[in-house]
Amino acid sequence: MKESQCVLIVDDQQAELTLVAEFLKSSKYQVTLASDGFKALAACKVRTPDLILLDLQMPLMSGMDVYNRLASDEKTKYIPIIFLRTEGQVNTLPRDLEDSPILVKPLEPQDVLSLVKTVLREKALRDELRKKESQVTELSLTDTLTSLRNARYLAEFLKTELSQCARYNNLLSVLTIEVDHPRDLLKHYGQKGVDSLLSQIVSVLARGLRKADLLARTGPYEFVLVLPFTNADGAVEVAERMRIATGETVLSFAEKTGTATVSIGISQFRTEMDTEGTMLLSYARAAMAQARDAGGNQTFMAE
Repeated sequence: MKESQCVLIVDDQQAELTLVAEFLKSSKYQVTLASDGFKALAACKVRTPDLILLDLQMPLMSGMDVYNRLASDEKTKYIPIIFLRTEGQVNTLPRDLEDSPILVKPLEPQDVLSLVKTVLREKALRDELRKKESQVTELSLTDTLTSLRNARYLAEFLKTELSQCARYNNLLSVLTIEVDHPRDLLKHYGQKGVDSLLSQIVSVLARGLRKADLLARTGPYEFVLVLPFTNADGAVEVAERMRIATGETVLSFAEKTGTATVSIGISQFRTEMDTEGTMLLSYARAAMAQARDAGGNQTFMAE
């Protein structure tokens, strides 16, 4: 058990809960008391409690009103709650909360402590599960070699950005970037060497990007850069800076050194294009193919 675990007790009749609060404190919990729902919500903004003991019947704001506000806030919706009701009081919990832990007043401190421990153990397990699920989701959207976002993430990103572009007539340009002569690189450096070189090239491509920009790896040797609020001239400037910087960078693996170049295709979003990004990427890739077929180390703009 962490000593910093905080229990918030919300009840307008706090005098009878003093013994419970002191008992929890003696068990190494930090305890905060709130005499009404408004104070409880304010306390949660100061510090998110690990657990809330919430009385159902209170003036000003009922326990269910407090619960509903907590459940609608991303910061507090996962806080476990033990509901409190007075003996003889009708259970007012809705059907979806019928299985929630509940204590009947007057409270026995030992019973409260036992339930608090149980609920917090369950919370720890749920928190760990959510953490692992988040990690799995993150991995599914990330390229393992370069740590860039992958094609799956790019597709969702473009849907959001292009919908905004279509609605508000915002500018957006896309660069497709392909490493030239991958077979020659593979022959010279081997697969491990090429993997190392790709990571080094990514470091060059990522220089000077804005927070709003997205650089994703979409193929073994292909990258896509999304430039929101960028016109054609701005996209060409970025592309040329990347192309020149890549060609001037000395790449190394083991005792081998050398250079690599990239071919870049540019396409700008137009209102007649779909908002899925299919046409936008298709045009950019066609321009990139022209640059590659023209000998590489060039930037072409899609017509």
